[in-house]
Amino acid sequence: MRIIGGELKSRKLQFPKTRLTRPMTDRSKETVFNILSNLVAGKHVLDLYAGSGSLGLEAISRGALDAVFVDRADWSVRVIKKNAESLGIFPKIRILEMDVLRALDKLEKAGEIYSLVFVDPPFQQGLVKKTLMKLDQSGIVAPFGQVVVGHARQEELPADLKSLKCIRTKQIGQSCLSFLFRLETDHGETKSYISGEL
Repeated sequence: MRIIGGELKSRKLQFPKTRLTRPMTDRSKETVFNILSNLVAGKHVLDLYAGSGSLGLEAISRGALDAVFVDRADWSVRVIKKNAESLGIFPKIRILEMDVLRALDKLEKAGEIYSLVFVDPPFQQGLVKKTLMKLDQSGIVAPFGQVVVGHARQEELPADLKSLKCIRTKQIGQSCLSFLFRLETDHGETKSYISGEL
């Protein structure tokens, strides 16, 4: 596993090899950032179910201002710290070792807002729906902010989201990447700088 683009391109990342982990492949990660393109630089990033921190660290390499990583596993916290230190970007990160839904409550109460959110939970545990519903109802995602979701092909996104709109889903093998953005309205009309699909 490595950083695939930006200032830190080709730098290696640590990741524990256990049956409990499912890292996003370099191919999938490259697809994510090719689609996001220039929507990364200058953003505040939130990386949920962060694992090794691969997505948030990649975003920083590509010009994101900083990243908050959330994962309840102690191994994840250790690996993210090691990766950030080895990349020389530790001052740009913050790690919350806690349940994602509780972390979202905490961050919202603190008034924090993010322009780019990654959601890549363990598959087939109902976490995609729960997390998207929570994000949809919160003020965590900035107006016109992007939410990128990694999920199994069989997992459907919730159909009753009100403030988040899915604009693209890309299938890669047995997994999918879905791209959503935060709606903002003015006199009943949706406004966005995105024209059609990303």
